[in-house]
Parts: sequence; structure tokens; C-alpha cells
Amino acid sequence: MKIIGTKALIGVAVLSALWAATPAGAIPIPDTVNPTDTTITLGLTPTPCPTGFICTTSALSFVHDITDDGFALVDTIISATVAIHLTEQVVTGTNNETYLYDIGTQTFACISGNCVPNPGVTDNVGFNVGSIADLQADGMITIKVSSTSGSFLFADSVLTAEVTKGDLDPGSVPGPTQIPEPSTLLLLGAGLAAFGWRLRRRS
Repeated sequence: MKIIGTKALIGVAVLSALWAATPAGAIPIPDTVNPTDTTITLGLTPTPCPTGFICTTSALSFVHDITDDGFALVDTIISATVAIHLTEQVVTGTNNETYLYDIGTQTFACISGNCVPNPGVTDNVGFNVGSIADLQADGMITIKVSSTSGSFLFADSVLTAEVTKGDLDPGSVPGPTQIPEPSTLLLLGAGLAAFGWRLRRRS
């Protein structure tokens, strides 16, 4: 019977340690909110209000929910961004619209100049720590779009969360689509190395 050499066992241990030191890659989970383009005007309530939205004076609010896009509460959100798309209601001239976004624990504002030019505008807003924590808590986050002057159309919003997947059942045996946890691989490698060292001492 051929016994695996010590060098081979140490090699397995090193590979296992390297795997343990490399975190699993994050995967993007997108969520799109895309109602019929809705007019937001300072001093008026958007009418008709899109289904599932909350419309108040000068503003509308909606929820991004990534739990129906593959996010589970055992997963970890590394980062998140939202791309909010506004378009011009009147496509001639300069209309000097300004607006404000409330996103979880942060705000984003365009308060000077023609903030919604004729071709429209898409703002990409990165989440701060508080907004990531808000999204992490239940996979949902509320966004409010307000007019601070003039009138424009809310077109759509796309949230993208970078997520590392958690283990739904930490005691489960990895299946064909599961990757063993790095700590498990490290322990296996260390055990094989110790076994090889012991065999070498006996010979």
C-alpha cells in the first residue's frame, strides 16, 4: 500500500490555507422598480400614484426589495448602489428643476441649475454604512424622490447590492452546488499535514 508523501500532504495543507485566506467573491443582486413614468411637481401630489408607491405633496416613495431577487438574511451585503432615472417633462428650454432623494439614512440632492436636462439624468448613489445596515436588516430599503422646484418625471430605479452568500444550514454537508467553508478546508489541510508528519516520524 502506497502512503501519500509528506510533501504532498503539506501541499494540500498550503492550498487549503490559501483558499481559506481568499474570501468568496461577492455576487451582484439587482432589483428594478419601473412604474409608468410619474410626474413629480413641487406643491402637488403625484396623480395617479403608481401601485405600491406612497405619494405625498411634492414626492413619491417606493421600496426596493432584494429578498425576491435571491437575497437571504444570512447573506452579507458588501456594498450597494442605486441608479435613479429622472426625465424632463417639458423637453424645450431650461426649466430649472431641483430634487432630493432620501435613501435609508442618507440624502442626495441636486439643488442648483437645471438638474433634469432635456435628455434626462441618472444619478448613481453609493450607499453609506447606515443605508447598507438598513438594507441588510430585512433586504428592503425605502427611497423617497422629492421635487424641491419645478416638475419632472420619475422613470425608474435600479438597486444593485454586492452580496456574499451565507450558509442557510451551517451543519449541512456541502452538496454539488455548495462550496465548503474556508475554515473547514483549513482544518482538513492541517489535519492531513499533521497525519503526514506523524507517519514520517514512525518510518
